[in-house]
Amino acid sequence: MVKKNISVLFGVLFYFLLSGDVFAQDVNDIAQNIVGSTARLPGLITALTFLSAIIICVTAILKTIDHVSNPTQTPIRVPVIRFLIGGALLSLPIIVEATLFTINGGSITNFNPFTTFSIFGASRLVGLVTGYLSFGNFNSILNSIMLSMGQIPGMVSSVAYLLGLVMAVSAIYKTRDHVEDPDRIPLKDVVIRYLTAGMLFGLPTIFNAMFEAINNSGMGLAGVLTSILSGAGFFWSTQADSVACNGLEFTGVNLFTGGATLGSVLCTVMETTMGLPGFLAALSYIIGTVLGLWAIIKIRDHVNNPSQTPLHEGITRLIAGGAFFALPVVAVAIQYSVTPNAAAVAGTIAGANTGFNETLPASCADANSLDVAMVCFMNDTLGPTHVLLNFFTFVAGLIFVMIGISRLTRSAQEGAKGPGGIGTIATFVIAGFLMSSSTIMRAVSGSIFVNPNPLEFGSSQTNAQLKYTTGMDVAEQAAAHNVISAVLKFMIIIGMISFVRGLFIMRDVAEGSGQASTMAGLTHIIGGALAVNLGPLLNAVQATLGITAFGVTFS
Repeated sequence: MVKKNISVLFGVLFYFLLSGDVFAQDVNDIAQNIVGSTARLPGLITALTFLSAIIICVTAILKTIDHVSNPTQTPIRVPVIRFLIGGALLSLPIIVEATLFTINGGSITNFNPFTTFSIFGASRLVGLVTGYLSFGNFNSILNSIMLSMGQIPGMVSSVAYLLGLVMAVSAIYKTRDHVEDPDRIPLKDVVIRYLTAGMLFGLPTIFNAMFEAINNSGMGLAGVLTSILSGAGFFWSTQADSVACNGLEFTGVNLFTGGATLGSVLCTVMETTMGLPGFLAALSYIIGTVLGLWAIIKIRDHVNNPSQTPLHEGITRLIAGGAFFALPVVAVAIQYSVTPNAAAVAGTIAGANTGFNETLPASCADANSLDVAMVCFMNDTLGPTHVLLNFFTFVAGLIFVMIGISRLTRSAQEGAKGPGGIGTIATFVIAGFLMSSSTIMRAVSGSIFVNPNPLEFGSSQTNAQLKYTTGMDVAEQAAAHNVISAVLKFMIIIGMISFVRGLFIMRDVAEGSGQASTMAGLTHIIGGALAVNLGPLLNAVQATLGITAFGVTFS
């Protein structure tokens, strides 16, 4: 019977969900409804304070009579403070203005970075992503989510205003209680309520202070985000030595035609998810607004009860909120702390490989042998795979930065996942490595193998030379070179993925995960670097065994 009733209930709910206009509302509508339904609360609170002021003034008159009748039992301060409190309640707007002026000094702060950055990330991709929005891909989903949450900061502000109004009224009453009984109600309880009310009324000023405490670059969020995504090395594949995914074109194929090759499909995957960095920045702003409001409440709680609420709970939330506001700035700082500025090393990005001595056909559509098919397949996928992996690691690095910032609000008792724990530190470090995975890969490669060209550090030697060519014509040698180059490119892809996997494992080790080990992480990192540099590795083995005159050498 119970199951039948539950089934009927879900059936009714499902019917109303489909037949009604429930889906016409999003988070913005809910936020606007909340703000609209509470719009008259400030007026109600003000009216109640006026009524309360009249009552307090009446009690003040009665207390004056009591004082005259018995000065010892009713001190003069009791009726005086009640007259003053009554006047303060009748002048609530003036009290509100005074608390706000204490925080912002009378200046109006228009802090709204939510409108300064775009989900599209970089200005060079605005046209591309805008064109994709109408096709219902992942970018359009991210855009819809972000737009549906646009009113949340306004809802947070309205909640803060209501709390500030209640706090101001509470401060006035606490002032009366302190004067009448200073032993029971200390002065700090009164002062913190006035200051809290001022901070809640002046929330934009608090937000601006949080933001500028982190971002002193003078660059807005849009500029910082653009500088990250449109750097010289982001779309350049150092393994394919070419621009793999550049705007709408890839190897002469227009991506809007549906993607004629696997490489163009990989580029399309990246370009239809390019909204992720901007979406994460928008989400971080919303988190920052909540943390800012939460920090103010925590600071008030600390003053009221220091033993129960430590001061660091409020301070860390202010810092974390500011870091969330300035997420792109924090990301750039972490990225440049572990690797050089991409613009500064732009000249060393190109030519990270010495090339592949393969024989490419005029058109891969004319491939009529297995070796040509292999080389066409790897030429088509190497560059886009590298660029897509770069984008994936960059987004993963941003998420790790957000995780690390959120851990600043935790207590030291969290251990490795606490604010100063090894797991949190490793999260920030690995985030920097992931956002600069190509540079880190070149650095590891250059630390293992000596590059004859000092301007191209970490270069993989990939030009194969057959030592035995007797009896082989030119076509047969070209076929052998094609197969070798295809195998090397495939190993480069495997090596890059293994290298990134190693970074994730090392972070899990720092987190204390029992399923990860340092040996496994180092194996992936070193093994990935060796796979990317398979040519010089084979050369080293041949030189060690003294068989450089046999088989295949790489130069």
